[in-house]
Amino acid sequence: MWLKELRISNFRKIERVRVSFPRGLCVIVGENNAGKTAIIDALRLMLFSSRDFDALRLNEDDFKAGTDYTPIEISCIFTDLKDEDEVHFSECLVDIGGGKFDIWLNIRIEFNKNTRRVNVRSWGGETEGGILPPKLYDRLASIYLQPLRDPESGLRPGRHSQISRLIDCFTKETQRGDFETIAKEANDKIRKLKPVEDARKDINAQMISIAGEQLAQNTDLIFSEPTFYRIIAGLQPEIDDLPFALNGLGYNNLIFTSATLGTLQRSSQFSFRSILIEEPEAHLHPQLQVLLLRYLAKVTADGGDDGVQVIVSSHSPILASQAPIDSIVSIHECGKKVNAVSICSIEIEEELKKKLQRFLDATRAELFFARKILMVEGVAEALLLPVLTKIAGGCLKESAVTVINVDGLNFNAFLPLFGEKRLSFPVALLTDGDAEKVGSPPSSAAAGLKEQEAGLPSLRITYSEITFEHELARSQTILPFMLDAFEKLHPINGATLRTTVRGLMTSDEKANAFLTAFLASKTSKGYFAQELAALLEIANLQPNAVPQYIQDALKFLDVIKSETDYAQPGVVAGTNLSPESN
Repeated sequence: MWLKELRISNFRKIERVRVSFPRGLCVIVGENNAGKTAIIDALRLMLFSSRDFDALRLNEDDFKAGTDYTPIEISCIFTDLKDEDEVHFSECLVDIGGGKFDIWLNIRIEFNKNTRRVNVRSWGGETEGGILPPKLYDRLASIYLQPLRDPESGLRPGRHSQISRLIDCFTKETQRGDFETIAKEANDKIRKLKPVEDARKDINAQMISIAGEQLAQNTDLIFSEPTFYRIIAGLQPEIDDLPFALNGLGYNNLIFTSATLGTLQRSSQFSFRSILIEEPEAHLHPQLQVLLLRYLAKVTADGGDDGVQVIVSSHSPILASQAPIDSIVSIHECGKKVNAVSICSIEIEEELKKKLQRFLDATRAELFFARKILMVEGVAEALLLPVLTKIAGGCLKESAVTVINVDGLNFNAFLPLFGEKRLSFPVALLTDGDAEKVGSPPSSAAAGLKEQEAGLPSLRITYSEITFEHELARSQTILPFMLDAFEKLHPINGATLRTTVRGLMTSDEKANAFLTAFLASKTSKGYFAQELAALLEIANLQPNAVPQYIQDALKFLDVIKSETDYAQPGVVAGTNLSPESN
């Protein structure tokens, strides 16, 4: 069986949330203080025995602020039960039709204002009052790896080290004697060494001198106590001929995680097995982060009915970019309310889902950590928008806006993620209108995107008349800087273009001439945008120099204010801006 859903009410900053889990690997992502740890701790309360209540130290601060200590309620729903699961959890079954059942485990946590204590009530099934199996936690096995953990404590030799537990899982009852035989032989050989024999005789002689012949007991020296559990308790990892204690934290974390996962995989006596990992990226450089995530995805995908459910919380866009798209659960705050969006529960066409998976590199995966998103077609917009926003009187970073470059008209791969009961924060989309000329209808692609606003209140589509570069060139105050940037990349063609533009009358004619020369030169949009951004960064332009469709997107994201009354542009120093020069 596996965990299908977690429901939480009034826990810390969470008012009410439902988290749907995919089978196998789940990667919970979101910005700091979004509620990821609250979800992990809710799972700890449900999946661990009562002793974990003490470890979490529940108190009045865990109740949702402003609710007058309204009880915390948490429920876990498990599905895909085997016959033996239905027997062991018979008190917790809920009929879902078709002769199938789910398991519901529930707790209510109340705060007593008189005693200032927390009281916990647990039950099984859908209706309060049901009982829990007396040996519930004999069927659930969960391990929690806290953030910034010290893996050395879990690898250090001892009866409960992860190494000894893993070896125990691999050892059949008939094989335990092999360990003991080897240990006894080692003890016999070491005992016969002269230094050991001399030390033993000396200790016994000293004891006789102290206690006398009648009270002194014979002392022997052995290498290891020859019992199976004592032997495996003494085993520890060695990496490249060095003790594990001399390893870095990152590599020891990998060893510890591997041993933990291996132990759970071979603990078939449990109905449900899971590992909760907070911040697996801790102490790992990006390449190892990727390798760990891919391994967790592979091993959980191959687990079959007896697999381990791995639930990870992270604020690493690297991990989010490498995770299988259906494994991602995005936690974000919108209107001071915590929302959980499980990608596995969103209906997305399979081809679009594959496309989205390909596009989610480390940069675009930042959308799962965003508060506001500005989507653009290409690298030119991504490079120039920060400086254009500054000219317009705003700042993308201070306004918590994440810019996502979708590489062309690939917005359709991302848009299914947004909307009601999905990612609900504001999203503005800048695209090219690709009209035949200024004033003509936009392309069918731009018009089709615009139509999607009707069903998504959090979405705003704005587009240029023709292209991004053409729209910038229509600005009489930005065009001179564009000519400077183009001439720097193409001195001869740039000088010719400047002369051509100077002889034209209208802004549309000048923009057309610039775009024609720009496209004919096959100039890299990225290189050009870098040159132009450097020039605009030190320019003294007025806000209305920025094209209106960009201003509209920035207003929607509350980067600049709608009521701003822009002044008329004045003379700009630092380039050829006189009417004659144009």
